[in-house]
Amino acid sequence: MTKVSRKALPKDFGHYVNNLWSAFTLLESKADIRLLFKDIFTHTEYKMFAKRLEIARRLLSEHTYLSIRNELYVTDATTSTVSNVLAERGEGYRKVHEKLLALEAKQRKAEKTRLEAMSNPFKSKVNRTPVLGKVLAYGIKEIDKELSRRSKQRSASKKLDI
Repeated sequence: MTKVSRKALPKDFGHYVNNLWSAFTLLESKADIRLLFKDIFTHTEYKMFAKRLEIARRLLSEHTYLSIRNELYVTDATTSTVSNVLAERGEGYRKVHEKLLALEAKQRKAEKTRLEAMSNPFKSKVNRTPVLGKVLAYGIKEIDKELSRRSKQRSASKKLDI
């Protein structure tokens, strides 16, 4: 298990933590975050964090300790530790779980649409969206991306208490 030095933390340690949070906020893609994770965490830590997140998601989905232990190969103590975090605070786990549920639903819908299109390849689709509508939709997406990028930069520059 990872250990922290017994020596006192540097007086500007809060700045280091804020830099870490800002680094995650500023990254634009899953690939960029993956690169940072692989640089920061050991292979074991990487797997450990992924399992903790999955344990939390399964607990939030009301899975039993037994099913979690058997499917994820974790001890009851590990599951209990995550369960205690969820009971005491766990807002981060809950927020990520909700966002992942929404993403998974969107992916399932896209897959269903793709499979339906493949099942009847001769069915012609008439595109009735006017060109102006497409141009406006593209512009709105680009504006949304820019606003999201600016929001990330503002969030990254905020100082948060440790």
